[in-house]
Amino acid sequence: MTTLIKNGTIITSTDMYKADILVKSGIVSEIGREISKIASEIIDATDKWVLPGGVDMHTRLDTQVDGMTTVDDFETGTAAAAAGGTTTVVDLVNIAPGSTLAQAVEAWKVKAEQRAVVDYGFHIALSEVNDGILSEIPSVVDAGVTSFQVSLEGIGEHRINDGAVLEFLQRVTAAGGLACIHAENGELIDLLWRRLSAEGKTSAKYLPALRPPEAEAEAAGRVIALADFARTPVCLMGVSSAHALEKVKAARDRGQTVYAESCPQYLLLNSDRYEDAESVKYYVTPPLRPAWHQDVLWKAIRSGDIQLIGSDHAAFNFAGQKDLGKDIVLQAPRGFSGVQERFCAIASEAVQGGRISMNRAVDLLCTMPAKLFGLFPRKGTIAVGSDADLVIFDPRTDQILSKAMGLSRVDYCAYEGMRVHGYPWLVVQRGKIIAREGKAMGRPGGGEFLPRARTGMI
Repeated sequence: MTTLIKNGTIITSTDMYKADILVKSGIVSEIGREISKIASEIIDATDKWVLPGGVDMHTRLDTQVDGMTTVDDFETGTAAAAAGGTTTVVDLVNIAPGSTLAQAVEAWKVKAEQRAVVDYGFHIALSEVNDGILSEIPSVVDAGVTSFQVSLEGIGEHRINDGAVLEFLQRVTAAGGLACIHAENGELIDLLWRRLSAEGKTSAKYLPALRPPEAEAEAAGRVIALADFARTPVCLMGVSSAHALEKVKAARDRGQTVYAESCPQYLLLNSDRYEDAESVKYYVTPPLRPAWHQDVLWKAIRSGDIQLIGSDHAAFNFAGQKDLGKDIVLQAPRGFSGVQERFCAIASEAVQGGRISMNRAVDLLCTMPAKLFGLFPRKGTIAVGSDADLVIFDPRTDQILSKAMGLSRVDYCAYEGMRVHGYPWLVVQRGKIIAREGKAMGRPGGGEFLPRARTGMI
């Protein structure tokens, strides 16, 4: 099957030009002006932009968080991804008690293989670091799962100490993988929770006091120092505050290899949401910050100190899940839906032309996630030989984000009422249309597992 996309403006992380694209057998076969070859399907992209398919390297599908199961499985979650312009997800694998890393990966493949609408890879969340787990990392990397994540906020015996973090960084890097860390100081958060609880301050309103930016900055600085000592790269996930970014920027200015991912919620929502009557809807970690932090985050995006934007999609209903934490926030699960909104929310900032260019948006949403997570150049760009994962984007279409337009199973939209400028018109995966004007058209099970390369540091 051949597909010819004509008259569009191609935008990659580095270029913008008018050209046609010929797709054969799911691969970009030719790029040029006025290609006139017979094709099975011709798509007219006049007045539209042709962008690489989005790569969301931070999703949580069909998994447990805080003892509750997310409402999106690989079918609904990846259908939402497709509708929003994302053609590849890298999902976070949790390890069941008694399972090996390899068994955990196989369990996730079973969840995905008959359901995923888009292509998918995995990275692994480690709740502990011990010799057994560390010894498995090289074989898992060989099998194409090349990134691993730990969190510094764990509770009690599940909290990972500095020595274990150092060992984790060194062993993952030696195997050719990428070490990712959620950086918040768990001991400080525990202390603040005890104090706030004693004062009856346990609702979501007090999240900013429970998880202050200083707790994120201290942990980020500690991780960066350990990575410097170990002579290893590190990627900080979910960076939300100016305080943590100060640590990232200082390290990068010294020449240290530190990567930072942020999320749309930290760029577009702020801590005023915790004054709402249903504030527990916005329980995420780190929490939303005061609005002035957003200016610092956007500055870091422009300077290159933030390289990635992932959704951290972890969808929970308000009714029956989030609302359990109405009075005591820790009784609610953390996270909300964002895999459909990620691409258009960030692209909208580029369409308006105020904060970033469209080239920079493509870099954040597509190219750098593909490069850092071992998928480039198959994914994340438009080039001869790459997968024909394409978003035909209409910059003239405005859209109001809402629960009504969302394909996630979740019962609310965290971005309800937000106007975005520009929206995917067609989304193409390996030459086949999988979404049209916000409606998923891809076949469940049509997505493919992606063994990822050893990380090529940028």
